[in-house]
Amino acid sequence: MTKSVFGTDGDYVTSPEITQVFGELLAIWCLNFLKNMPTAPASIALIELGPGRGTMMTDILRVFEHFPEIYDLLTVYLLEISPTLKEQQRQKLSNYRVEWIHNMQDIPMSDATFILANEFFDALPIEQYVYIDNKWLLRKIGWVDNKIDFLGPKNVPVRQICPDYEIYMRAINQRLKSSKGAAIIIDYGDDTTCDHIHGDTLQAVHKHKRASTFDYIGHQDLSHAVDFGALKRLADSAFSICLTTQREFLLEAGLDARVKSLLQKASPTDACLLNAAAARLIAPSAMGQLFKVLTIRAAA
Repeated sequence: MTKSVFGTDGDYVTSPEITQVFGELLAIWCLNFLKNMPTAPASIALIELGPGRGTMMTDILRVFEHFPEIYDLLTVYLLEISPTLKEQQRQKLSNYRVEWIHNMQDIPMSDATFILANEFFDALPIEQYVYIDNKWLLRKIGWVDNKIDFLGPKNVPVRQICPDYEIYMRAINQRLKSSKGAAIIIDYGDDTTCDHIHGDTLQAVHKHKRASTFDYIGHQDLSHAVDFGALKRLADSAFSICLTTQREFLLEAGLDARVKSLLQKASPTDACLLNAAAARLIAPSAMGQLFKVLTIRAAA
């Protein structure tokens, strides 16, 4: 809430900060969706949940500007609670029509809607339960040996859930029922077949290095592995739902062609950086397999 957590001076780097191609391909995906709608919309809401520094939205809007017949129909809405990040977004997106919201219910109706959430769900708070004396008990923290730590035994089975999933998925469902379009959720995590994740996936990252949960309280990034199975089950069954890896999604969206186009005008140094960035996004050993993409489509 008080500082920027992205980039080399922060705690971690997200896909849009790695290369412009990431946001550009999301824009192309949305444009293809609009192209296939049987009736052209008269208004379009473009919503981003947790927009970071505004980098991804800047890259998306730069692509949309090449299609004025669509760009002129856009209104951009950003859901952000950090004053620091909100100010960075204002600066980066100063040339665009952007509105900030506290919840999706604040957004006026539109003919079409796109909801984007990149590394948003992993930052939502989770509840953990530990198995003690044949019972699942809510895991708590307290003062232990002159420091803040988890209470109770450490080496016990853990389950975790995220109650806030339901809040945001309900809002997504409601929006897509009344305004045809799609949601794209991108994050690290896995599919599941039950109503919780087995194991402790809570992690802390401080200045790009793993840290203990309680080492830098209030000054490090906390996240959890997203339960994509839960998100799928919370999506309205009337929608078309697809879960794939980030690698498969970006390659299908045209990553190779876009990189090849950029390389034609790149200097040797920039070309090296671009190739490395693209590889990082799709390499199975990097973000390609670990990150998943959930698309939820409401057909027109």
